[in-house]
Amino acid sequence: MNLRFRIAALSCLGLVFAPALLAQSGAMAPPPLMLFVREEVKPGRGAAHEATEAAWTQALIKGKSADHYLGMSSMTGPSEAWFIMGYRNYAEWESRQNEFDKSPMLKKEVQKIAQQDGDLLSGTRTFLGAYRQDLSFGPDVEIGKMRYFRIRIFRIKPGQNKAFEDGVKVALDAYKKSGYPASFAFYEVSAGMGSPSFVVLRPMKSLADMDVLDTADKAFQEALGEEGRKTMQKVFAETVNMVENQLFAINPKLSFPGPATIASDPAFWTPKPVKEPAAK
Repeated sequence: MNLRFRIAALSCLGLVFAPALLAQSGAMAPPPLMLFVREEVKPGRGAAHEATEAAWTQALIKGKSADHYLGMSSMTGPSEAWFIMGYRNYAEWESRQNEFDKSPMLKKEVQKIAQQDGDLLSGTRTFLGAYRQDLSFGPDVEIGKMRYFRIRIFRIKPGQNKAFEDGVKVALDAYKKSGYPASFAFYEVSAGMGSPSFVVLRPMKSLADMDVLDTADKAFQEALGEEGRKTMQKVFAETVNMVENQLFAINPKLSFPGPATIASDPAFWTPKPVKEPAAK
């Protein structure tokens, strides 16, 4: 991955929440701006990649960094690791990019680890998304208690943004009417990906949530009604070029969580090392 983008990513104060809120616990709103770092891990190199990411974390601890991020591993689709981090605005993102220049020793160590990390990857992509509250749904969540993400990427046909958004809002009305038991955050990609594109993040505490949502989807379809279903089918057929739909597991070995996140579930975020069996 481009080292400057990785340093910028590590230099932000976000998990999936605004930096100013990290000292708090409990549910928090999604940040206005999200940086996504998407790494394609070479087949069979997942364990080695986790080791280099652990080295990133140790470098940050050694450098007494207060910067945090959330990492996850793909459960479906290509072998990938995603990192997400939040900002209040573009000005804050800009201010973070040169932060590592203030610590030459830390920067040198990070550069060494970045080279090792690059040998394990077949490709990377970094992109920015702006939070669309008007297209999002459900209450805020406590990210430290989440274990999975369902991530969808919608690539929209040129000139069809408005029609697509209108279709999403038809769905939102049905979600509200049916009492849909889930939350998801819509981000409109502003740079780094063929546009127009949207990324939708749906956090889950357990894969069992998928079973609950299967039942909830039936209530959603009933709330949508026949006319609503026809409208939705027409809108998405006319506006969407492609949809990616993947499941990810939040991975503490890929993350550098902040104190509030760790406090949500210390056993998960600070797992104890596996002890080797005693020699006989």
